[in-house]
Amino acid sequence: MRLTKGDIVLAALFYSCSSVCLAARAASGALVSNGRAESVIVAGTGEFNRWVAGELQRYFERFSGTQIPIVSPAEARQQAGGLAWILVGSPQANELVQQAVAKRLVNFDGLKRDGFILKTIRLDGRRALVVGGHDEAATMYAAYDLLERYGAVFLLTGDILPGRKPTWELRNFDVQSNPAFRRRGLFVSFIYPNRSIMSLADERKFIDQMAKLKMNYLQIFWFPYEPFLKYSYNEEAKWMGDVSRKETGYMLWARDFGSPLTSEMQVGQEHFKEAGVYPRLEPPEFQHIGNNEEAFTTAEHYLHEVIRYAHSRKIKVWLDVDATSVAPNLARYTTRTLTQPFNPIFGTFICPDNPVSWQLNENRLKSLVKTYPDADGFFLYLPEAYPVCDQSQKDRQFYLSLRPQYPGEAEARVAFTGDIPRDNNTVVDGNSGSLYLVEKFMQARDQIAPKAKLGIGGLGRLYLAPYIQKMFPRSVPFSDMESQAIWTPTGVPMRMFGEMPGRETTLSNRIDDDSDMLGMQFNVNLYYKDDVLKGGLKYGLAGFDSQLNRARGTETNTEYMAEGEWNPELTPEEFYRGYSQRIFGEKSAPEMLKAFNTLEKNEEYLGWTGQGNFPCCGPPRELSIAYSYSKQPDPFAGPRFQGWRPFISRAHDLIRDYTGSIKLLQEALEELQSAQPLAAPRSQAYLAYLINRTQAYTMHLQTLVAWEQAYIDLDSAFQAKAEGASQQDFVNRLDGDLKEFRETQTKARAMAEKFSEIIDDPSDLGVLYRINIFMVTGTELVAELMQDIDNYYHGRDYVKPVDFRKVFTEWPVLASVPWQASEYDSPM
Repeated sequence: MRLTKGDIVLAALFYSCSSVCLAARAASGALVSNGRAESVIVAGTGEFNRWVAGELQRYFERFSGTQIPIVSPAEARQQAGGLAWILVGSPQANELVQQAVAKRLVNFDGLKRDGFILKTIRLDGRRALVVGGHDEAATMYAAYDLLERYGAVFLLTGDILPGRKPTWELRNFDVQSNPAFRRRGLFVSFIYPNRSIMSLADERKFIDQMAKLKMNYLQIFWFPYEPFLKYSYNEEAKWMGDVSRKETGYMLWARDFGSPLTSEMQVGQEHFKEAGVYPRLEPPEFQHIGNNEEAFTTAEHYLHEVIRYAHSRKIKVWLDVDATSVAPNLARYTTRTLTQPFNPIFGTFICPDNPVSWQLNENRLKSLVKTYPDADGFFLYLPEAYPVCDQSQKDRQFYLSLRPQYPGEAEARVAFTGDIPRDNNTVVDGNSGSLYLVEKFMQARDQIAPKAKLGIGGLGRLYLAPYIQKMFPRSVPFSDMESQAIWTPTGVPMRMFGEMPGRETTLSNRIDDDSDMLGMQFNVNLYYKDDVLKGGLKYGLAGFDSQLNRARGTETNTEYMAEGEWNPELTPEEFYRGYSQRIFGEKSAPEMLKAFNTLEKNEEYLGWTGQGNFPCCGPPRELSIAYSYSKQPDPFAGPRFQGWRPFISRAHDLIRDYTGSIKLLQEALEELQSAQPLAAPRSQAYLAYLINRTQAYTMHLQTLVAWEQAYIDLDSAFQAKAEGASQQDFVNRLDGDLKEFRETQTKARAMAEKFSEIIDDPSDLGVLYRINIFMVTGTELVAELMQDIDNYYHGRDYVKPVDFRKVFTEWPVLASVPWQASEYDSPM
């Protein structure tokens, strides 16, 4: 082929244009430009670094619709000169990062463990972005931090991503970030349906989100009657089915929680089906179990997978057990205390001075380390209760012999005025006996599994710090749950952590209080007032294992802690301002900030506990009082049983408090709705959730106000009758009161249906289950009881049975079983 002069000129022009265009693209430094990848992700060696690179690839593809290739350092050098590099990994794992270090383009000096770097440089004539730290975990945190800087928001319940666009620039970064705390994580358990129904897929998603929040620590607690550990005594295996139910995977309390069959839920049954939590209230993996052995096998497999997956995301897992209680069938071999044959929440407390108790715990420890060698450690928790054995003179002498080890304990706990028995001897003896059992655990560990890591955990026990410091080696970590909302009304005395130098200490601040498990909770101001972050840093805290019951509806709390663990100076105002802007956009941020401040104000107004408006551990008071009334020998004479007058007295206070809260919630709702038309498109689903839950919570409190008022009016009707009101006036009052109870039933149903409109997380399924049992069925049962009362005075059928068994469990076998001496206590 012969070229003309014109052809040569055109070719030269084309070559020149291509060179200029390529140079322009290189100068622009785009990651993706108009749907075309202008960069490559250079993965360090090792499977984990390649996975981190895959995360960057996956998210940037969601941002842009374009996939950025992943290459090795050798392949990167062969790429076209206009392509930028995203260098993933440490200097040891990525030779191009090492090259950048050698050329002093990037410096990893000064990075702590988990600290990371994001730095834009020029390397070998290209723009490059270094994404890494000293180890794999730090590199993962760097990658997720980079994605956040490009607009992603990672919450514990999911991602909120920026809108898709075809071009994303390579920005100039010069970030060096170090954590303020080395332990950053959560404390969870299976005792509430908010978590006990999570599938393994749910658990993996939960762990993924923890990693995105740069968390690296997870404590998992279970009670002795749950299926995660099988152990024996005297060739008899732990048995389940008394404290917990088979239909809940033996995880949830059997007493007074209604039907465990989700197939019987009146509202939102379809949500349970969609989640695979059907027909029973347990994870899909547990639906098949029919006996103890199947439960043990299933639960152990489940927990092993949780541990494995957590480790794959660089999260350490410690398993927690109560050192003072065991399964009821095994507890009968030793001396026991408190409710017999078991406490419906804790199991059976064993006496610390009985050698059989020590052997039971030794057998439990053997099983624990054998069953879960993959766990990073085990915490031995002191109970929330204060069990004391006082059945014999020998018991009393035992406790008296321990008291000298606790001089000044009463003074040490002067700030701990809430949720603790007032009797000083009960507190001292309960603590000394519990710690004695922990000491026996430690001694057994030294003999049978000396490499096993054991820690001590407490619930409102920070005042024991100086005693634990003296009694146990510094290698034993201490974790304690504290909050001014429960134990210390004047604030958590963080200085007490400073009394344990050389020991790893962690704080379990409460992400959500379990007395208020229906409404969203906003506790950022609580953490700030408790000084958990700055105080924790000042007094040497290793970090946090924040207690979490519900992930959904508490996102601001976990997000604040996740940010504060890297920036302990973070104030609530700074946090909410940034949170509002990042998620909802600049235009709606002012209204969102006002809404969050109002919701925080409401939380504090109700004492950060919701005044117990939706409690964790049993039916609400408005339902329990009706059940007690139904047990009265002659309910038609009006309520006059023990407990009625205190109930009515408090009803007036609760109506006042709930009415004040309703006003604040309505104010917050108006602010949320004002933000809605201005909010960024990506935030609309989250904002719709916030609006829905604020509406449902308002409706719930309105239901409780109506319910409490109905009881007040019932009491007034019978008071008027006793004071000589005419029969007709009395009956008219009863008719009106019955109408109030029926209206309460309607309100409860409407609230349940409102709540059911948005169910996108298993923790909300757990709430929906309780709403069905306690509010929908509960108000229905109470209305039926009041119908019988009303019918009696109208001369109509008044003996229609009210089936309170739909909620309350009849336990004739548990009626005040007396303590029985064991062979150890016999005079033989």
